[in-house]
Amino acid sequence: MIYVTGDIHGYSGDIKKLTAKNVTSKLTKNDYLIICGDFGLIWDTKHETMKEKMWIKWLQDQAWTTLFVDGNHECFPRLYTYPEKDWKGGKVHEIRSKILHLERGYVFELEGKKIFTLGGATSHDRGPATGDMASVGKYWWPEELPNAEEFARATASLDACGRKVDYIITHCLPTKLQDIISNNEYFNDALTDYLQGLVDTVEYDHWYCGHYHVDRSMTDKITVLFNSVLEIGSKLQEVTRELGVPIYKKGKTVRFMYNGSEEKGQIVRVMPWGNPAKKGEPCYNIQFLNSAKQALMVKESDIIDVA
Repeated sequence: MIYVTGDIHGYSGDIKKLTAKNVTSKLTKNDYLIICGDFGLIWDTKHETMKEKMWIKWLQDQAWTTLFVDGNHECFPRLYTYPEKDWKGGKVHEIRSKILHLERGYVFELEGKKIFTLGGATSHDRGPATGDMASVGKYWWPEELPNAEEFARATASLDACGRKVDYIITHCLPTKLQDIISNNEYFNDALTDYLQGLVDTVEYDHWYCGHYHVDRSMTDKITVLFNSVLEIGSKLQEVTRELGVPIYKKGKTVRFMYNGSEEKGQIVRVMPWGNPAKKGEPCYNIQFLNSAKQALMVKESDIIDVA
């Protein structure tokens, strides 16, 4: 079986989702787990640190094989020093025998499925795009975005298989969906634009990415992952809306749909029991940001996520 999940960010707390019993007791030696970027265990600029070695060893010791596309939080100069080899139709960097970096622009054939990979993303929290030049070569590297050769390889790989694959694995979303999930706060670039071009020109069953630190279905065929670990080909479970058990708390700033538009505001009142007109789910009064007005009785299902 093939499973897929979101960013693990090295030895930060995010990797611990893989230590949960529903992961360690479920995945076997015949399984693969794909991480959608920000692997983060190749981070120190000089060598594998003790913490990196500890978690790399932990992954290597698990039953499954870990695969990952790169994100924007990788030390690319070091990542590229690991041995490169041909593997299942593409090229990988072998971190360990059971930990492989899926290089950009290849179509891998795994368990009879064609999987197109194109890692990378623009950093929105560091680097030249934010005016942070001090991070260059320390916490930011220009290789975070594909170069011309990698884009050309991606196009050639897709053309070679008739622009039809089973799954697409990236770190970031296409431009239009990134604008939605980030409320136009993330930087669009040559990569998001390239991915936008794939939406209507490549036939695929499902597309998975990470980067945005949420679990969210963007369309029926495109899913953003962070904490969830899914069997590839599956979708996120529909969130159960339960009367008396609201998900969001007073004071939280959220993005929500109101009169057909996406808005942002702060929850000022929680109504756990909703009202009969709101189809049996909690409701919220939300103060629009930079406005004295409130959106009243917003259904929980109309809240997109925490801003």
